[in-house]
Amino acid sequence: MRIAFIGGGNMASALISSLFASRHIVDRVQVADPGEGVRERLQKRWPVHCFETAAEAIQGMDAVVLAVKPQVLPVVLDEIGSLINSEQLVISIVAGIHTNQIADKLESDSPIVRTMPNTPALIGLGITGMYARVNCSLAQRELAQNLMESAGKVVWLDKESLLDVVTALSGSGPAYFFYLIECLRNAGAQLGLPAEIAAKLALHTAHGACAMAVQSDNDVIELRKQVTTPGGTTEAAMDMLDTGHFEHLIDLAIRAATERGHQLA
Repeated sequence: MRIAFIGGGNMASALISSLFASRHIVDRVQVADPGEGVRERLQKRWPVHCFETAAEAIQGMDAVVLAVKPQVLPVVLDEIGSLINSEQLVISIVAGIHTNQIADKLESDSPIVRTMPNTPALIGLGITGMYARVNCSLAQRELAQNLMESAGKVVWLDKESLLDVVTALSGSGPAYFFYLIECLRNAGAQLGLPAEIAAKLALHTAHGACAMAVQSDNDVIELRKQVTTPGGTTEAAMDMLDTGHFEHLIDLAIRAATERGHQLA
């Protein structure tokens, strides 16, 4: 596996770290980043070869990972659009940029896989939505999957438009959970708990509940019912959430994020 990363930021670093820690054979990793400090940091941590320009980094690579900010991508594609050949797989982790926008900048008919990871990938617990254009071979899909699975789970989608929903659900999703933890922490503190104890209770409740949901054979609906004793404290809280149309608010939030994704594209 020979991979070039265009951009050496947090997500690229997480993928590089996870890749070297995985069971996959990594023949060579090259990184292009204009920041000298970024290049030095990467080369100190991993056996990677760093370059200042993308044109240098992509030479001889099986796959090219686009890992830059959306506003930087046009400049990158102008630089490498005529250099990438039809045998090189292009993997994009750039939010909101469709594959046709990338393909239009490439002179060759290169296979493209678009992905939407989320920030837990930084600790190997991410989940990534993936879409491959029709000219991607099974081997190229496997290469892309191996890369993204090194930082968590993956799901494949048949329609690229659904990546906007993935962005709204799991891409933005960590923020929703952080917000819920924040609200639980604040509510506990307002009712008299010391702030640090309220924060610890909220954080580890979220951690434990999510771990149970992932590991359990039961659906989350059943797990919720197991905690909700009729006439008890949990039911009182759930009734209040229902009164406030909590589920409807979540639905509206996901729809708003999905629509914003459409607009940004």
